[in-house]
Amino acid sequence: MLVAIFVIVVMALLTAGLTTILRDSSRNAAWEVLGARAELAASSALEQALFSLFPLNPASPLAMSCDDVVEAPALAGPGFATCKVKLSCQQRDVLQLAARFYDLDAVAECGEGEVRVQRQQVVQARTVL
Repeated sequence: MLVAIFVIVVMALLTAGLTTILRDSSRNAAWEVLGARAELAASSALEQALFSLFPLNPASPLAMSCDDVVEAPALAGPGFATCKVKLSCQQRDVLQLAARFYDLDAVAECGEGEVRVQRQQVVQARTVL
């Protein structure tokens, strides 16, 4: 009788331990997926900003400005449904170099509730004045 109770208790403890391990591994997998999505969302926002600053066929040969960059670019696709991106652009003209420098910073956040991941990417670009 005591052996049966001991076996039941040990099996219950093993089951509880395995359940915790499975739950933690599921949460880690979700963090990895959301981390990849946030990384791609930030990268996509920077690509959109660079395209705004350096269009393929510009209407004017003049250098573009940070006013042309969208601060909250739209993300399309079901993978980005829980993602938000904030983009900042700062520019400075260096007359000695006849150049304009752009500092682009994208912060993307994906997920909801307990599982939320944030990634940041920074790009610097230069054009002639």
